[in-house]
Amino acid sequence: MPDYLFVYGTLRRDYDLKLKNKVSANLQYIGQAKVGAALYDLGRYPGAVKSRKGEEVIGDVFLVSEADKVLKVLDRYEGIPEGRPGQGEFIRKRGRVKLRSGAEVNAWIYWYNLDPKEKKPIKYKNYLNYLKNKSIR
Repeated sequence: MPDYLFVYGTLRRDYDLKLKNKVSANLQYIGQAKVGAALYDLGRYPGAVKSRKGEEVIGDVFLVSEADKVLKVLDRYEGIPEGRPGQGEFIRKRGRVKLRSGAEVNAWIYWYNLDPKEKKPIKYKNYLNYLKNKSIR
């Protein structure tokens, strides 16, 4: 089974993050996709929380080669303690994401793992659009 990764924040294809240079050779861009989630502004980055209320978050899907190597680097970036994937500000779990073509894939997603009630909800489905509009103001 191929390994896919869905990213919605600072790991997006069009977001300039030097860390991606460490794993870019192992990431093949597939396209944009969406997942049922609510998006929150956590300061320097966003967090997504699963939602069944019709909310959606738009992100990018990548096909991952050498998944163990790539996910170890990304887990560290996302603050997931090594060997304890269910603990930390974010957790990594597989979830269904819908590609623009309508096809669905099972992808790794970094979910926000804390209570978001004190965080600012992002009304935009797309974090990159949110950043553009935030910088205009």
